Amino acid sequence: MTTRILPTSARSIARAPKLNLTRRGRLVLIGLPLMTGAAALLVVAVIFLLPTTVQATSDPVGEPVTHTVSVQPDQSLWEIAYAADPARDTREVMDDIVELNGLASSEISAGQLLEVPAR
Repeated sequence: MTTRILPTSARSIARAPKLNLTRRGRLVLIGLPLMTGAAALLVVAVIFLLPTTVQATSDPVGEPVTHTVSVQPDQSLWEIAYAADPARDTREVMDDIVELNGLASSEISAGQLLEVPAR
């Protein structure tokens, strides 16, 4: 039986040094993937286990959202907006009327038909 003696450089290659992890290294290699997996599991649970809140029905819709108003001579958009919903800020109602009817400005003419938000 002969013993073989390795040169110094071969001996250092033969033994691999032991890996020592710091606290931050353990967090990165173990904690971070665990937290990511737990977050993904929570998202999947929320998506599949919570009941849906929107349901389609064939029931008729209640009251109309808007109604049509014919502009009278010397009537302003302010007067129409105030009459449409006196409880709300008249400027907001005017903005709604302008948006509903695609008006470029607040100028209106007699006989014009306007969609007005219902109360």
